[in-house]
Amino acid sequence: MTLKAIIFDMDGVIVDTEFCDFQIVKDFIHTENPKLDLEKTDFTELIGRSYDNLYRSLKHFTASEESFQEVGKKFHAYSDHKYDTLDYLSLMRQDIVHVLKYAKEHQIKLAVASSSRYDHIVEVLTACGIKDYFDFIFSGEVLAESKPNPEIYVKTLAKLNVLPHEAVAIEDSFYGITAAKAAGIPVVAYEETRVPIDQSHADFLVQDMQVFFEVVKELHQANR
Repeated sequence: MTLKAIIFDMDGVIVDTEFCDFQIVKDFIHTENPKLDLEKTDFTELIGRSYDNLYRSLKHFTASEESFQEVGKKFHAYSDHKYDTLDYLSLMRQDIVHVLKYAKEHQIKLAVASSSRYDHIVEVLTACGIKDYFDFIFSGEVLAESKPNPEIYVKTLAKLNVLPHEAVAIEDSFYGITAAKAAGIPVVAYEETRVPIDQSHADFLVQDMQVFFEVVKELHQANR
């Protein structure tokens, strides 16, 4: 293949926020339901899913009598305050810049396909100083179903005007990997060892962005 596009998940890939997310969700649930202490294994079912699914899970874990939409509003009020204190630049995978620069030098298109809200994606990429590298940003908030539904990837491919085998996706969550694979895209998993995530269905497993950079170069140079 000649690599024509790289599609990034954001949380846990571009920025190392997955464990921060776990702590925020855990603290929120404990605030609402002090009797429950969220386990890391419980958190894995929340990673990379749509907001509606997250809200429904939070309603379950908090044992709230409110609607899942109301629980979602409370969670965002709580989490937005927490996220405001994060230094995204310090959480950025620093070697990602090598990947982005290489892609631009070789006319490889770049996109973000994330279940996060669009304004949050833009905020993070801007804080990291890398937003302008990306040709397209797709937020799962506009879809009826986000990951693991492959639609977010199918629409991103269409926007980039590339075929599935001409792209590579980098993900960290089970649902993200599932979505990209269902869209026919080769997937690189960014290894996460602090919370148990099934990444076994990915085509490649990398421990850092420098290793991913080597994978990108190999894919781009293959069959040229």
